[in-house]
Amino acid sequence: MENETIMVLLGFIATLIGIMTPIIKLNSSITKLNTTIDTLDKNMAKNQSDIKEHEDKLNDHETRITVLEKR
Repeated sequence: MENETIMVLLGFIATLIGIMTPIIKLNSSITKLNTTIDTLDKNMAKNQSDIKEHEDKLNDHETRITVLEKR
């Protein structure tokens, strides 16, 4: 009777390990993905502000050229 109980416990533990290992790996992958997405989001926001700044400078430059051409 004790051998059967031990075998059932070992089988349960082996099954639990088999199920938990992929879940832990998946959780780790999702965490890395979230971190990467957050970093990309910050970079995109910075790039958008840089683009806006360059656009403003370009528009100002066009205004100055127009003023000079009128002279």
